[in-house]
Amino acid sequence: MEAAWIQDVCLSWEGSDPAELLEALMAREECPAFGPVHHVLVGAALLTCAQAGEKDAAARDLLASALDELEQRATCVPGAACAKWGVCGAAASCGMAFAIMAGNAPLRGEGWSEGQLMVADILQQIAQAGAPRCCKRDTRIAIRTAVPWFNKELGTQLELGDRVPSCAVSDSNSVCLHGACPYYPEK
Repeated sequence: MEAAWIQDVCLSWEGSDPAELLEALMAREECPAFGPVHHVLVGAALLTCAQAGEKDAAARDLLASALDELEQRATCVPGAACAKWGVCGAAASCGMAFAIMAGNAPLRGEGWSEGQLMVADILQQIAQAGAPRCCKRDTRIAIRTAVPWFNKELGTQLELGDRVPSCAVSDSNSVCLHGACPYYPEK
């Protein structure tokens, strides 16, 4: 994995709340405020927490393999895909993780519609947030929207805490929504 720090954090993670893992990943010094690394982070948090409680070597190997597959897929989604393709990379990351877990293949019907509907739901939530260029906000929206889909369609036991994180990079974003963003820090 090119961003080996992501896999290191994920392989040592023990919780089942992917939003909490996402915050831990985004708080790392290696994580930039914006950019395509977010196209890996969301799916990595979902894949990791879906395997919570599985600690044996075989489970770790399966997770490492799934994370490698996710990164390979995510590298196909360039930075600024939201503006250039009309598809947020964080939403695509959720779709990639769903497809990996469901074992989706190009001609396999099972899981295909569900993954598409989940990504459509995520994209709608992100679009309704009202502004471009905020990878942190969009990854948070994506993960919180994806969790119920994963639990319902894939039978995972993902949890979401009630904590609303506070953005640490709002000053770096010239188009920040400030108080209109649910993650804007209270000052």
